[in-house]
Amino acid sequence: MIIEAFTWAFSRAVKGARQAGLVQEVAAIAGKYQRNKKAWQPHLEQTRAAINAAIKEADPAEPILILGSGLGLDLPLQTLNDHPTGALLFDAVKPPQLAAKLKQYPNIKFELRDVTGLLEELCSNFSSKKISLPTSAPLPLKGFSLAISVNMLSQIPLSFSNSPPEGDAEIRMMTAIQKAHIMTLKAMGFTILLISDYERHEYKDDGIEVITTVACPLWPGKPVNEWDWYITPSGESRNGQTTILKVGVWKIPAELAMALNESTTQGSQSSSII
Repeated sequence: MIIEAFTWAFSRAVKGARQAGLVQEVAAIAGKYQRNKKAWQPHLEQTRAAINAAIKEADPAEPILILGSGLGLDLPLQTLNDHPTGALLFDAVKPPQLAAKLKQYPNIKFELRDVTGLLEELCSNFSSKKISLPTSAPLPLKGFSLAISVNMLSQIPLSFSNSPPEGDAEIRMMTAIQKAHIMTLKAMGFTILLISDYERHEYKDDGIEVITTVACPLWPGKPVNEWDWYITPSGESRNGQTTILKVGVWKIPAELAMALNESTTQGSQSSSII
């Protein structure tokens, strides 16, 4: 509880992030990591390995863009720092743990950024039950050699899961946020590395429940690598439930990203849900 309280109290965040529960979520992850370091280690190592491999192939003349820096647990910070033009991290929350780490890496910059562009609108318009349905995300389309979306795609719509609209409209909103993120990645003029879970397997006394965390049609082809993340090992949950996330890695070369974007953005429109 001390780690959670410390993280919650000293995190910086974009407008709307605290109201939407993002700071609380980061604090919960900090506490959960402390309790489950051994179980999480293989996932963190494989994430860092995938990022390291992509950075080695990146153009040294332009920086690396990281989307979803979190606590920095799954980032190879030394490799990012060693990239000749450095790296820029985007996240809606900057926890004190990450802030302390970054002091050791002068070639890594951090910017508070709402990658959905909807948090402020969510908090200001909650009572009116009107939130825009996005078709794109506020991310840079040039100026980098590589963009990496790190273990965040399944998480970015969760702030909107208990807010208006409800029912089918809520599902459309959450799917639209994920689709907007992927569509914007595809529109970037440089290589993309997308790392995300796509299924949640919950093992209970009466069997297993499989929950899709990112719908299959959204994925840009087949993953180049996959693994299991034992996010809730036996003993962590009060009810004895074990939870495993199925994680995949997708790599989109710059030329393919632009071609995919041209073929999938035809006919897209902006709209809203009431």
